[in-house]
Amino acid sequence: MTASLAPARSAALVLARAVVDGVRHALPEHAPLFGARATEFVASVLEHDGMASALGIAAGADAFREVGVAEYAAGRELDRLSRAYHAAGRCALPVLASLSRRPGAGPGLMDTGVEALLRCSDVLTRLSTAAYRAAHTPSVAELRRDLLKEILSGRPPAKWAGLAAEAGWVPPARVVALAAEPGAIRASFGPEVLADLTGEYPHLLVPDDVEIGGVLAGARAAAGPAVAPAEAAVSLRWARRTLELVRREVIEDGPLVRWSDHLTTHWLFADEVLTTALVARSLAPFAQLPPNERTKLAETLEAMLAARGGAPEIANNLGVHPQTVRNRLRRLRVLFGDRLDDPRERLDLRIALRAELLTPAPEPAKPLTPIRAA
Repeated sequence: MTASLAPARSAALVLARAVVDGVRHALPEHAPLFGARATEFVASVLEHDGMASALGIAAGADAFREVGVAEYAAGRELDRLSRAYHAAGRCALPVLASLSRRPGAGPGLMDTGVEALLRCSDVLTRLSTAAYRAAHTPSVAELRRDLLKEILSGRPPAKWAGLAAEAGWVPPARVVALAAEPGAIRASFGPEVLADLTGEYPHLLVPDDVEIGGVLAGARAAAGPAVAPAEAAVSLRWARRTLELVRREVIEDGPLVRWSDHLTTHWLFADEVLTTALVARSLAPFAQLPPNERTKLAETLEAMLAARGGAPEIANNLGVHPQTVRNRLRRLRVLFGDRLDDPRERLDLRIALRAELLTPAPEPAKPLTPIRAA
C-alpha cells in the first residue's frame, strides 16, 4: 500500500489516538509512556507504508521500545504486548467506521484504514519485541521453544528461517508432531527435535526419519501425520485429537498411538453430531430391544453384512450354532425388512455398527444420597 492509499493525516491522527488509548487501557501500568509523541508516531505509521527511516528517528517509537524492556524486567511473556497492540487496533475499528461515513471520506478509507491498523500492530510489536530480546540473551532452549511456537503458528518458513538458524535447527523435509501426557517425554533428545514440555500439553516436532520411541519415557503419547514443517500445526492438531480419543477410551491405549493406525475412527468421530444421527437412524429398529437381545442381534447383523456365505459361515465366525444364527437372521429380517437388501442401507448399517462399537458405554448413574434433615 503506497502513501497515497493510506489514511489522510487528519484521519490518521484520530485513529492514532484511538490506538494509543487502547494500548493505555490494555497496559495500564505503562500508560504514562504513551503521550503525545507516541500518538504522533502511531499516526505516522498509519499514514505511511515505508517505515525503515521513521523507526530509527521517531522519538515516539521509544515508548514502545521501553515497554519491551519493562516487560522483560518484570518477567512477563512477550506475547502480552502483541495481544495488547492487536486489541488496540481492534478498538480503533469503530472510530475508523465512523470516519469512513463522513462526507468526503472517500470510498476506500475503510479498506485502507483496516490494512493500516494491521500494519501498525505489527510495527509496534516488532519494536517491543526487538527491545525485549535485546534486554535478554535467550538460551538455546528458549530460542528453540520460540521457534516451535512460530512454526506452529502457521507462519511461512521465511518468517522463522532466521530464528531456526539462530537456534541451530535444520528444517527436515517432513516432521511428525507428538502430543503427550505430562511426564511422557524424556528430558533429553537430539538437536533435530523441537519440544515444549512446559504447561499442561507437552508437544514436540520430530523429523519423520527419527525413531519416535527414543524420545518417550513410557507414558502416553500420540503421533500425528508426517507433513512439511510449514504444516506442523496440522500434524499437532491430529496428534492431540488422537490423544483425546485415547483418553475417552475410543482408541486403545498404548505408549505411542499413531494417528495413521486409526483413520476410520478419526473419520467416524470427525463430526460426532452427524455420526450420532446416523447411528440413531440406521439402528432405530434396535432402540426398544432389551440390551442383551440388542447386543446379540447387532453382532449377528455385523457378521451377516461382512459375510459372503450363509448361516454356517456366520455361525462359525460368531462361535454359535447355525440354527441360532438362522433364528437371529429371521428376527433381523422382521426388524429391518428390505433395508438388508439395499447396498446403500447396508453400508450405512456397517458404518453405524462400527461407530456404536467404538463409542464407550456411558457410565451408570450413581444413586443419589438421600439428604437427611439435621
